[in-house]
Amino acid sequence: MRLFGHPGKERRRNRGQALVEFSLIIPIFMTLVVAIAEFSFVLTIKIGITDTTQDAVQMAAEMGNNPDADFAILSRIETDLTGPADKTKIQSVEIFWTNNYGNSNFGEMRYTRTGLLHNKANTATVPYTADAGGAYPYSSRCSIVSGVGCLSGHTTVDWIGVKITYQYAWVTPLPGLVGLSSTAPTIVQSSICRMEPIQ
Repeated sequence: MRLFGHPGKERRRNRGQALVEFSLIIPIFMTLVVAIAEFSFVLTIKIGITDTTQDAVQMAAEMGNNPDADFAILSRIETDLTGPADKTKIQSVEIFWTNNYGNSNFGEMRYTRTGLLHNKANTATVPYTADAGGAYPYSSRCSIVSGVGCLSGHTTVDWIGVKITYQYAWVTPLPGLVGLSSTAPTIVQSSICRMEPIQ
C-alpha cells in the first residue's frame, strides 16, 4: 500500500504551479522595474533643474542691473542643464522680484525658449525670446542698500528669483502599463537670492 503519490507526478504538478505563479508575478515585477526607472529619470531631471535655478539666481544676484544680466542668466541655464534633461523641453524662464520668503511676485521678466536673444555687444546669442510687457527689466532692479536712486517701491536691495518651467517627456512605457495620462508632468522649480549689495 502506497501512502504517497508518484514522485514524478508530484514534481510535474509543482513545476506547473511554479509556472502559473511566475506568469502571474512577472507583469507586476516588470511594471515595478519600469516605474523605478521612470522615477529615476524624473528625480534626476528635477534635481538638475533645481541646481540650475540655484546657479542662475546666483548669477542674477551678482549681475544686478547690468544690461547683460538676463543674457548671462539664460546663458548659465543653457550651460548648466545637461543630460538626461533636454533643454528644448524648457517652456519658460522667469526672472522675478520677490520678498525674502519667495512667496510674492512684484514683477517678472518671462522668457520662452524660442527665437534668439542677443547680448548687448551683439556678439553672442541664446535661444530665448522675452515676452512682451515684462515688469522686471534689468533697469528696474535695485542692488543699493539704501535704495537711493532706485525706482519707486525699491527701498533697499531686491530679492530676485529664477523659475524654470520644464515639460517632462515619458522615457519608458509606464503610462500604458498603469493607465497614466500620456501627457507627462510639468516640472517647475525656482530659487531666490538677495542681490549682491552695493553702498
